[in-house]
Formats: sequence, C-alpha cells, structure tokens
Amino acid sequence: MRFESFVAFRYLRGKRKSRFISLITLISIAGVSVGVIALIVVLSVMTGFDIALRDAIIGNRSHLTVREHFDAPIADPDEVIRQVEALCPDDIVASGPVTEMEAILGTTKFGRKVYTGALVRGVDPEREQHVTQLAENLTAKDGRTFGRGTLPGEGEIVLGYKLALKLGAHVGDEIQVFTPRRSVSPFGMRRRSVWLTASGISQAKMSDFDTYYVFVDIRTASMLAEREGVEAVHFRLTDPFMADAVAARIQDQLAMRTITWYQSQEAFFGALRQEKFAMFVILAFIVLVAAFNITSTLIMVVMEKRRDIGILRTLGASSPSVLFIFVLEGLFIGLTGTLFGVVLGTLLAYNLNPVAEFLAGLFGVDLFNSQIYYFDRIPVAVMPLDVLLITVAAVILTFVSTLYPARSATRLDPVEALRYE
Repeated sequence: MRFESFVAFRYLRGKRKSRFISLITLISIAGVSVGVIALIVVLSVMTGFDIALRDAIIGNRSHLTVREHFDAPIADPDEVIRQVEALCPDDIVASGPVTEMEAILGTTKFGRKVYTGALVRGVDPEREQHVTQLAENLTAKDGRTFGRGTLPGEGEIVLGYKLALKLGAHVGDEIQVFTPRRSVSPFGMRRRSVWLTASGISQAKMSDFDTYYVFVDIRTASMLAEREGVEAVHFRLTDPFMADAVAARIQDQLAMRTITWYQSQEAFFGALRQEKFAMFVILAFIVLVAAFNITSTLIMVVMEKRRDIGILRTLGASSPSVLFIFVLEGLFIGLTGTLFGVVLGTLLAYNLNPVAEFLAGLFGVDLFNSQIYYFDRIPVAVMPLDVLLITVAAVILTFVSTLYPARSATRLDPVEALRYE
C-alpha cells in the first residue's frame, strides 16, 4: 500500500478524541447512499411506466398505417394489403382497413338527452382483433373492470368506457350517431342521424381511446360517411421497433404515405424523456448535498491534521502526495456510499411492490391505486445504463467535492503548521 493510501485510511478512522469526524464521515456515506437509492428507484419506476405506456400504445394502435397521399380514399384496401405483404412478407403479422370520422353521439340519461363528441373508427372486426387489442379490451383481462360485450357487427357500436359513463350507456342501449352528412327536408338542410346498438364497452387503458373513441364495422362506417373506400390500412408487425425500416421500404417502393406508432405519439414520448431527465437532475441534488457534506468533512479533517500535514511536508512529502491523500479520502467516502446505494437501490427497486404493499398495510393508505394508474402493480424496470449513469454521476460529484479541501491542504505552510508545536 502506498503511504498516501495508508495515511488516508488512518485519517478516516480518526482518533479517539475526534470521533466526531468519524461520525460525520458515516453521515456523508449515508447521504450519498440515500441519493443513489432515490435516483435508482425513481428512474426505474419512471422507466417502468414508460415501457408499460409504450406497450399500451403499441397494443391499441397499429404498428404501421399506410395512406394515400393527400389522404385520398383507398378504393381497394385488399390490393394495398397484398402489395405490402408481397414487399415485406417476413414483417407483417396482420392487417386491416380502417377509416375515421368525427361524430356526435346522443342518448337519453335520466329522462334527458345527453350529447358528446366522439371519433368513430370503422374497422373489420375479424381482422382488427389480430391488429390491435380491441377484442381484449372488451374483457376483464389484465385488471380491466369495465370491458364487456362483443366486437361490433353491422348496425352496432363499441364505446370507450369513459365515453359510455358520460352518456350513461350500457351494452344493448341504442346510441344516436350524428355525422357530417346532411339531408334535405322541407325546413332546409339538417344533419342526419343513425341509431346504432351498443354491442360492447372497451377499456383500452389509454385515456384518449377510453374517452373519445367508438368503434363500428367498416360497412357501418361507409354508411355513416356516405362514401366508398377507406382512409387507410393498418398493419401489425413482427417487431414494432422495425416500423421505421418497413415504412421507408413502403414509401420507396409503393409511393404511399406511412405513419408509424412512434410518429403518431412522438410528442408524448418526447415529454416522457424530458420528464425523466428533469427528475434525474432534481434528484441529483440529493447526491450534491451529500457531496457538500464530504467537502465539509474533509475541511474539518484538514483543520484537525494541520500538524500532521506540516510533519509530512517537512519529511519530504510533495504537494501532489498531500493532494492525493485527501482526494483519496473523499473518494473512499463517495465510492462506499455509491456502492451501498447501488446495491440497496437495486434491491429496493426489484422488491418495490412488496414494500409498497407492506407500507400500505402498515399505514392504511393505498400507495398505488390501480383504478387511477390502470396497472395492478407498480411497473418497475431497472436499466443497467441508468444505474451506470447514476454511479458515474455520483463518483464525479464526489471527486469534485474533494478538490477544494485537498487543494487547501497543499497550500498549508509547514512552518506555520509547526510553529506552536
């Protein structure tokens, strides 16, 4: 062991009459550990939510949507499907036509008429259950409590559950649908309406789908819109993360416009990334406070060891050696705290749900309401890259915190330090 390391470790233990320094050292180690634990747990939960929400988006939206340029109607969607499957035979799992339109829905609730706006999506029920999770959203799977009914047939409609609550509608009720088409009457132009039977209530675990979307079969959608053809064809891929590559191939070979699942929600995913980065910066201040504790600890050590530093300099120790002693002492505190923080933070993240359940039972508080967050458990994903980034950030902050007190020790004049000894 080099003498710098030997001296640094001896200083950490402190003398019997200066146990206060050792206590401050332990507090500094604990501070770094708490900061690292908080960062690992919070970022793991945010990453878990990110992945869970991404899976919900991928499940409820098609991986890839193909449209004509200028949103012209697709007269023969089967031909488009055949061309895309011939171009990307190994990437396509399922496909189906889709069309959308705005509408106003009306029903009678407690003896009075209730109206609300909605987006009507026309789909082929047989194909749609292989492209998106619409069929699964009509069940009680994965913690769903409102999903019920069947896929829409001709003259039927499936409502998002929040929209159904707003209308007071149930399976089997008649829903009045107003669309942009108009009819001529003796009193002039007026909007026409169609009555459809609610065949199901969908719980998609996504706010926009549950609040605004309704689903009808493609023939009913054509009748509502009074036009032939469909707006787009959407596809489910073997790997949703290959959507950009498949989209580029379709644009080059078929000269059609494509929209991937990521492009349709790019702003949302951008907001999640910014929120995660902001949370990292905010929680990093906990480690920064711990780094200030390390600085104050080393300053007190330097003040206490003035005589020792003077003796070391008199015996021939160089300024870099003295600098290294106190840098090494601070790094030992930071590395020890970081190591404990990484181990405890990772263990806590992997066992966060049992801990949350224990605390909920202990204090009688529901820490994670599945009705609000749509998940029956706290989603947690411990990413090695996040843990590495937290570790590096903690070590860097620790190293920076050692520079000022270590530099102060090198500036100490040995003559002044030993004058009154």
